[in-house]
Amino acid sequence: MTIPKEIPLFLFTYNCNKRELNHDLFIQKVVESFPTDLAALYVFGLEELCPILDGSFHDIAHKHMIRFNEVFLHSLRKKYGHNDHRFQTIAMHHIGATGLIVITPFPSKFHSIKKAQSSCGSGYSSLKGAAGVRLTYAPDGKYANDNSVQLTFANAHLSAYEGEFYYRRRNDNVTTIMRSLDFGDGYGLLKDGSHTFFMGDLNYRTTKNFDPTSDANKRLISLSDQSLVTNESVEELVKDCDELTWAIENGQIFTGFTEACIDFQPTYKYHVNTAVYNSKRSPSWCDRILYQMTYEDSDDEDQVVMLRLRKDSNSQNKRKRLPIIHEYNSIKSLLQSDHQPVFLHITVPFTAPKSIVSSSGYLQILPNENANRHLHHNEVNVDDADEPIGGPTQIYMRPTKYDYIIQNYVRLVPDFLIGYGLWFTITRTGRLILLVLALVLGGAYRYLV
Repeated sequence: MTIPKEIPLFLFTYNCNKRELNHDLFIQKVVESFPTDLAALYVFGLEELCPILDGSFHDIAHKHMIRFNEVFLHSLRKKYGHNDHRFQTIAMHHIGATGLIVITPFPSKFHSIKKAQSSCGSGYSSLKGAAGVRLTYAPDGKYANDNSVQLTFANAHLSAYEGEFYYRRRNDNVTTIMRSLDFGDGYGLLKDGSHTFFMGDLNYRTTKNFDPTSDANKRLISLSDQSLVTNESVEELVKDCDELTWAIENGQIFTGFTEACIDFQPTYKYHVNTAVYNSKRSPSWCDRILYQMTYEDSDDEDQVVMLRLRKDSNSQNKRKRLPIIHEYNSIKSLLQSDHQPVFLHITVPFTAPKSIVSSSGYLQILPNENANRHLHHNEVNVDDADEPIGGPTQIYMRPTKYDYIIQNYVRLVPDFLIGYGLWFTITRTGRLILLVLALVLGGAYRYLV
């Protein structure tokens, strides 16, 4: 059996700011971000894809998803032609106003598609949370199960705002989502034998205490001037200011995950329809795409990227099969939201990364000498890495009965209250019904008293 060498993927995430988009302009800008060569999968994540009112009602939010799906299909056909490739949506799922759409030109190569959702908003509402999709890729066709691998995607919208409290809440959101996304196979987001991606408006900020006069904020604001932007200046600010980068490097969250080098400007917060940052917030890289990076050593000479590791009496230069980053960037010219979209064109090896969940369901840290850092153009040099550490943690990462109750029953209550609370207060019909009820109750009270 010949093992396929690689899987090209295109991932995209965009916070729409609850706004109705100009579809023609949106399509034009998105098409420019697509890779020249076909990818096996195109995965589109959306946050705030509709107003909170619409997102509180599943069927209404689903109609918004259908419209976005049509836009993405049209974009792909415009890029690659109508007749040469038959793009098909193989998965579409959402929770509240956070959605995930998966499209492929090779539908016969994907099967066993599973969906999941996790809410982590106030009162377990779906104001914040994630939609997930897990599928099996079989390059020889869906009946060739002896030559297949799984891919898992989560698109999330995490808690907002600056400050230590909200930073910790975002970390808790990530853990909750990874554990409670229940695909019906006994696993959460993390599963042995699956490539795993986590993306969305993760809302990690560049300051704990916003101060518009601080040096860091002035440096970040200056990035709006294109003439002052260099890859080095952006990477330095990411290293100095970005709390997600700091959290990953210090092992506080996203164990076993990494990110391509960020050399684009902060994607939040802009004045809508401009490239000008809103001075009420510190510019931040809120919109991110991360992937699991625990790939094992490989003897395959044709599909390797060299890692130069620490040398000692018991180690030699090793080879690892790693993902290849073609482009990780924002779409700077799409100005219809207070966010800019972010996309990742990546090719992953066919063989899935080593599992970071033990057989008992607990998160485990793997001894990995590849330091987690932002590196430009796939350059990896870890001579100065610390000694590798590894072992189990006390963080359980499989769905529990408690998660099942929360996601299937408890969540419905705040969603109902939020949805109908807004409907009665901001819609004409809702206000009219409230007025009629008030008049009826008032008349009944006077009659009875």
